[in-house]
Formats: sequence, structure tokens, C-alpha cells
Amino acid sequence: MTSSLKLSNRARPLLGTIVEIGVHTSGWDVTHDIISTAFNKIEHIQSLMSRFDDESEVTKINRLKVGQELVVSSDLIRVLEISNDISTMSGGVFSISMESAPNTDVLELQTNGRVKRLQDGLIDLGGIAKGYAVDRAIDYLRSTQVESAYVNAGGDVRAFGVPHSILVRHPSRPNKSVASINLSDNALATSATYFGEVNADQSGRIVNPMTGRPVKSGLSVSVMASTCVVADALTKCMLMLEDRVDPILHEFNARGFLVHGDQVTSFPKIIDSSVSHAN
Repeated sequence: MTSSLKLSNRARPLLGTIVEIGVHTSGWDVTHDIISTAFNKIEHIQSLMSRFDDESEVTKINRLKVGQELVVSSDLIRVLEISNDISTMSGGVFSISMESAPNTDVLELQTNGRVKRLQDGLIDLGGIAKGYAVDRAIDYLRSTQVESAYVNAGGDVRAFGVPHSILVRHPSRPNKSVASINLSDNALATSATYFGEVNADQSGRIVNPMTGRPVKSGLSVSVMASTCVVADALTKCMLMLEDRVDPILHEFNARGFLVHGDQVTSFPKIIDSSVSHAN
């Protein structure tokens, strides 16, 4: 079946990176419109969740005074719910608060899509929203007649159908790959301190909320999970927890590996037979 499918792909600057969408289909007449709509889904999530957009819902939350409430979209509520779950499971290592406070100390999620400000402090969804945007695009693509597709947002990747091959680059030598991974009906996210202590995505430095200090340089972590939003958030947990990350990976049936120097460590034991370490 796959031999009769043809690949059509396009790329656009979104989410602080380059987003590539590719679809395999035998029908070319609607492919352009399908890819355009998938990009629109991602752009919509960006408009809701970027703290750099003055009109986004995240910016509106950041303007709330203590005790004030705001009705937000179901998309944002879902991301905040997942953020709270992972924050709790990780003992506060994962946090959307820029003040290093636990998620639930800053915001309270109420009924009917309402968010209440509990204490001062900015929130930033840079560690999770990109993965959610990828998922929303994939959800849309699955609803069409497309037989196979992938979305790659600067290392946050999800695919279904035909296996999509990606290379994970070395954190200290970005022109060298450390692993080759085939994705099919799952997601992979990578976070790294590629250049010094500055993260590769729009969230900037990755700071451990428990210590207030940036994660040490020269690290790269990749997590494979059923959804990209979970994989995205768990990479931050792995960067900070390292060999203590196994319990939370088990909770989400996720797997991952950490690269430090030339050493590659898999968690819990081995990521998958679809992963091969590069020479």
C-alpha cells in the first residue's frame, strides 16, 4: 500500500522554530489545502499560548491580579491540566511558573473554563505548548483522508502511518547524530543545552525550578511517548531528574535516552528496537 503513496511536504516558521508537515496520500487534489489547514491549527495554538503575543490567553493570564479570573479556551485548559499532572508527578521539577513556584500555587483551574490567579508570577508554556500544537495538527490530519503524515516542530515530532525517520543530533557537536529513530503512531521530543546553557527552542534557558539554576550544558534528552505534549514536557523532567526519571516515564508508558558527552543512557532500560545509536 505504501508504495503507491506520494509524499508532499512544506515548512513554515512557527512556534519559535521551523515546522515541517509532510503527508503521504494517493490523492493530490486536496493535499495543499490539508497541509495549510494543519498549519492553521498550529498557528492557532501559538496565538493562544505564546507569552510573547500581547493578545494571547497566556499573556492575559499573566496580567491578572491575585483573585481575578479569566475564561480561557478548552485547548489552554487541557494544556494546564497536563502541566499540573506532570508537575505533581515530578515533585515540582516540571513547572510552568517562571517564579519557580508549583503550578497549583499560581493558578487554580475552575469549572466552565475559568482560571483563577492565586499568587503573583508569570507563566510560560514554552516547555509544553509546542508538543500540544503538534498533537492538534496530527489530530486534524488523522480526520482527513490522509493515509500517513508527520509533523516536526524543531525536534518535537509525531507521525502516523508510514514510519518517519529522524536523526537526533549530538548536544556538543550538532553536525553529528547520536541516534536514528523511526516514528510510526507515536511521538518524540528532544530538549538539549546545545550551545552553552541556552535551549534550542523558544523557552530559552532550561531552569531547574527546585534550584533556580540552569541545567548544565552539554546535555540532550529525547523522550518517546504516545503524544507529543507528554513527550515535550517529560524531556524537561529527564534533563533535571536524569537517573531518577524512571517512575514518571512508567506513568506515561514513555521511554527515553540522555546524551552527555559521548555516553548515551536509556531510560528505563532501552528506548525501543526502532532506535539505533549512530557511530
